[in-house]
Amino acid sequence: MKKICFPTYKGLKQKLTLNSDNLKFLEDSKKICKNIFYKNSLNKLIIFTGPCSIHSEKEALLYAEKLKILQKDLKNIFLIMRAYFEKPRSENSWKGFLYDPNLDNSFDIETGLKKTRNLLIDITKMRVPIATEIVDPNVFNYFDDLITWGFIGARTSASSLHRHFASSLKIPIGFKNALDGDIKIAINGAFISKNKQNFISVDENGKICQTKSNGNKLSHIVLRGSKTSINYDEKSLNNTLKLMKEKNQNFPIIIDCSHGNSQYTHLNQINAFEYTMDMIKEKKYPIIGIMLESNLKAGKQALDLLNLRFGKSITDSCISFEETKDLIKTADEKLSTLDLHQNHR
Repeated sequence: MKKICFPTYKGLKQKLTLNSDNLKFLEDSKKICKNIFYKNSLNKLIIFTGPCSIHSEKEALLYAEKLKILQKDLKNIFLIMRAYFEKPRSENSWKGFLYDPNLDNSFDIETGLKKTRNLLIDITKMRVPIATEIVDPNVFNYFDDLITWGFIGARTSASSLHRHFASSLKIPIGFKNALDGDIKIAINGAFISKNKQNFISVDENGKICQTKSNGNKLSHIVLRGSKTSINYDEKSLNNTLKLMKEKNQNFPIIIDCSHGNSQYTHLNQINAFEYTMDMIKEKKYPIIGIMLESNLKAGKQALDLLNLRFGKSITDSCISFEETKDLIKTADEKLSTLDLHQNHR
């Protein structure tokens, strides 16, 4: 067994920093998200869109640039880019840019940490807010200052470690339903995260310590379907409200149009997105956002380093940016006559 020691969280952050203008952008983005979450003053819908996973800095930055340009044309939608650099795997496959930035199984994780932080800084400098999945809390602490919204995936929503860690964060955290479609897993995850917790963690200087969290009031749930069925439909939404009511909770909902809700066919995301927009118009459900898996080009490709095609996913299939742009622009027009503050809360 071989061990390689990394810099502390504080050490890497001090080495790769943001200036005051960029920090202000992050704070402003978080304020916007908080207002949308609580439906205080902003009549906006959040759309999370971006690659299933980041594998190329150049491609990620080009996508971010396109997103920045698109945001300028939108009045009713706030865009947040998916920047997923860790991948939870059911099989022994590529674990993400952070773990294997060279895409060759060399697992140069130290380089991956630095490249990931640099990439997130570059996206932030472009004035594009970032969302990511918290796969390993120990890793997330290297980048927590750069993230506007976080997600706990279907494989880890039931994890006490992730639930407790989420309770200590100050950004919105969405818990996805389990792989088998169990929505209670997501509701219980958000409930535990919402409350104060005591747990063991690693501080910014690398010391193991007890953390007494204040609870994360920005916890919510994400419906992502299952291997056999969707759960963005009206029947599933009504069932979700019923399950939340049983726990005296009313968490905001984000609809993930990919994964089970697309039945793993990327073009089905379009159907899920359009149906969800219809549900939002009905104002019966606390839907505050929609998630898309989108890349520069549609589809996916095998991880073959010598034959990689530019702009195409090496993990899940994605819709193209052009398809994404058309969906979002149409949604923005539909929202122009809709008061989202009146949605069920």
